[in-house]
Amino acid sequence: MRAIVCLFSVTLVAGTALSAAAVDAVRQTARTIHVTVTDGKGMPVTDLTAADITIREGGRDREVVAVEPASARMQLSLLVEQRLVGDGSVRVGLFEFMKRVHDRADIALITVGMRNETVVDYTNDMNRLVAALNGLTLNPAPQSNLTEGVLELASTIEKTRPERPVIVVVALSGGQSGGPSPNNVLTQLRQSGATMHAVTLAGGGETDAQGPAGLADASGREQVLGDGSKQGGGRRHDVTTTNAIPKALQQVANDLLAQYVIRYTLPEGTKPDRRLNVGTKRRGLTLRAPTAMPDR
Repeated sequence: MRAIVCLFSVTLVAGTALSAAAVDAVRQTARTIHVTVTDGKGMPVTDLTAADITIREGGRDREVVAVEPASARMQLSLLVEQRLVGDGSVRVGLFEFMKRVHDRADIALITVGMRNETVVDYTNDMNRLVAALNGLTLNPAPQSNLTEGVLELASTIEKTRPERPVIVVVALSGGQSGGPSPNNVLTQLRQSGATMHAVTLAGGGETDAQGPAGLADASGREQVLGDGSKQGGGRRHDVTTTNAIPKALQQVANDLLAQYVIRYTLPEGTKPDRRLNVGTKRRGLTLRAPTAMPDR
């Protein structure tokens, strides 16, 4: 990887509100989710309606009462593995991603080595975000515990319960030094309600520990990055060079900026269920939505 200090300077929109009728209709709704819908060319769909969406929770059909472009500000946690932050392409990718989404998100830049370090807390001030990027270390720790970092972040998000939490992970796809059970991490991610996207560099993360324990760590990391993205309605982008990371992050930005918020009701007295299946009746569309809901 290229160890390059990137110095950036920048000069610096708002969303739409849910209609009054929709608000009145969903006051007693139990569930709200965010989804991304693209056409056959991978472009965002801009005319989605409630009639296009089907929802089954706990195996039973639910009534969709509102489908509108997501307007709530994102609380976006940008979690970057420390072993990548010295690379020039990674820094450029982070900068371009932040510049693209900061009008619609409060962004925290967090690096993860053996523990998480918040470089800058949630802000949409590009000057602060650029200063944080320029201050990233060029001598990162040689090992990291990514799954522990994801678990810690998801736990914090669950406690604060932001309206629209998003986690974007930029990491190696190889092994790590120890870590919690991947099932525990996935459960905590589900409880956080966050949409997680992952951009991972393949072939760059040799297993830190050798033998069966090291292989188990690598497998756990892969499970968290893959299944964690899928269950929250995000996706994983696996790249082979750091030069491809900026493009992958722009694809993440495309998804986030084109999200819809869907609100649906449960029959009176129905207990919420964590199992969720969201589909679309329109042909030729790809829909990414959560497959599991928090227990609340």
